[in-house]
Amino acid sequence: MKLMSKSAAILASVILLDGCASMNLFKDSTPEQAPAVSQEPLPAPGMAAPGASGVFSAAQIKTLLTGKSWRWSSPKYAGVTLYASDGTSLVEVTGKGTTQGHWEARDGQLCESFAPAAFLPQGVPMTCQAFTSANGNYMVGPATFQLAS
Repeated sequence: MKLMSKSAAILASVILLDGCASMNLFKDSTPEQAPAVSQEPLPAPGMAAPGASGVFSAAQIKTLLTGKSWRWSSPKYAGVTLYASDGTSLVEVTGKGTTQGHWEARDGQLCESFAPAAFLPQGVPMTCQAFTSANGNYMVGPATFQLAS
């Protein structure tokens, strides 16, 4: 009889524990909180965002610019630049004309040089400027860049 009561007790314990396991008693009972949503605007599809340090890497800048035309405006001029994958560029300055250039990306910077043209008799040697973003816009030095359609 003693053996039957021990077996019954074990069987009852197994049934009870099996029932408890299916009740999810061991899960965290507090509801999961949704992750915080950033108030920063997201980059457009295919556009790059700065890294955790807030600085665009050279690879991000190159990916962002390569093969695309960008409309830009600076305090003195405006125009459109096409950035080719081989590091050359074609620049149209509104109301002035066109010139060719060379470009390269460095971490946090866009470096450009421009060939002489009628409106740019001396050309411009390779100059590097900060490449940043704010309020959904990209900036190179004081110039604002937007993807041309």
